[in-house]
Amino acid sequence: MTRDLAEMAEYERPRERLAEHGPSALRDAELLALVLRSGRAGESALRLAEGLLAELGGLGGLGSVRVDELARRPGLGPAKAAAVVAACHLAGRIQAQRDRVPVLRSVVDVADVAVSLMEHCTTDRVVCLVVDEAGRLRRTVTVTEVGVAGAPLLARDALSAVLHHGGAGLALVSNRSNGDPAPVEEDRVVAAAVASGAASVGLGFVASVVVAGRSWEEVPVPARRHPLG
Repeated sequence: MTRDLAEMAEYERPRERLAEHGPSALRDAELLALVLRSGRAGESALRLAEGLLAELGGLGGLGSVRVDELARRPGLGPAKAAAVVAACHLAGRIQAQRDRVPVLRSVVDVADVAVSLMEHCTTDRVVCLVVDEAGRLRRTVTVTEVGVAGAPLLARDALSAVLHHGGAGLALVSNRSNGDPAPVEEDRVVAAAVASGAASVGLGFVASVVVAGRSWEEVPVPARRHPLG
């Protein structure tokens, strides 16, 4: 039988465990109890959450219930009901947004994102696309705004961006305001430095491309690279 909040040591309680170990360490009822914040006379928020999930058939039922239905249940009311429904719908929107996130597995994937990102850019710049272990795009970070910086400095800044944002890998995008996407020697040197640096610290390197408007070309990269996955 699940213990009530009053029976738990402080470090065992949902709020403290969430702060210490993250949300994955908590059961569904414990997360819901944190949304509810308080219970009712003779029943803690945790007991209220467990009863609510049991009555509704779990998270699926909770996610489809209306505010007015929840508000009529003992111990809830309009404010708590609104908070629960809002939390469920926010979770749904987060998942929907994740489902729309581009996945960068090939140079074509990188080019699609690069053209969309840089098509109307009127200045030369280098952008780092930070991806997670599955290749999902997590951040776009401008590494330099004017032309191609020195390879060691640019590689350092690109890899620092990936590590700072907790990424597992990257792709590199350079924009050409002169309308010519053909890679130059500086592009090849930078791409080689970034790919080599990524491999040395266990980060994946997807590709490097140069874009000019809607045109693009891949920058050749030496074999030394650490793939994702």
